[in-house]
Amino acid sequence: MDAATELDTLKPMCPGAAIWSEGGQAAAYLPSFRFQTSEGERTMDLLLVPFAHSGYSTRLFFKEVPLQGRVQWTQHMVCGQAWWTRSWNGVPATLPWLQILGAHLRSVP
Repeated sequence: MDAATELDTLKPMCPGAAIWSEGGQAAAYLPSFRFQTSEGERTMDLLLVPFAHSGYSTRLFFKEVPLQGRVQWTQHMVCGQAWWTRSWNGVPATLPWLQILGAHLRSVP
């Protein structure tokens, strides 16, 4: 998949979306991204890693823990910064980035 084309599909939801590099591969930085949780709408920076990372087929990293106490979150250094994620696997890297993002966001309680 072409990273620039994939990023363009995310820009309607996040106009500031940009390509960042992790391990020589393209990741999508999504600044001030708005998403729903069981406690309401949240806004924070996200990092979509649409390739295998830390034993998972794809990852979605959050700048902060979106919900305390609901699930276990782990911290990782990605793109030179600390990010949070939870255990959610099985979202294939073969999907378009928009679908990868949606699958990961659906996992947020």
